[in-house]
Amino acid sequence: MFGTVIKYFSNKGYGFIRGEDGQSYFIHSSKLNGEHIERGYYVFFRSFSNNGRDNNAKDVTVIEATERKRR
Repeated sequence: MFGTVIKYFSNKGYGFIRGEDGQSYFIHSSKLNGEHIERGYYVFFRSFSNNGRDNNAKDVTVIEATERKRR
C-alpha cells in the first residue's frame, strides 16, 4: 500500500502513515528496515495486525522524499 507520513517522532522512534485507503497506520522505527522517514514522505508499506491493533505498518520504502522535490 502507498501512503504519506503524517507524523514521525525520530526522538521517540514512532509515527503515523496515512494510507491510500484513508486509514492511519502506526509505524515503529524497528519496522523501517533502515529507511529514514520524515513528515511528508510518500512511502510504500505493508500493513499488519499486532496485539489487537489492526493498523500497523512495516517494510517501509521511501518513494518520494520532500527534500528531493526541492531540487
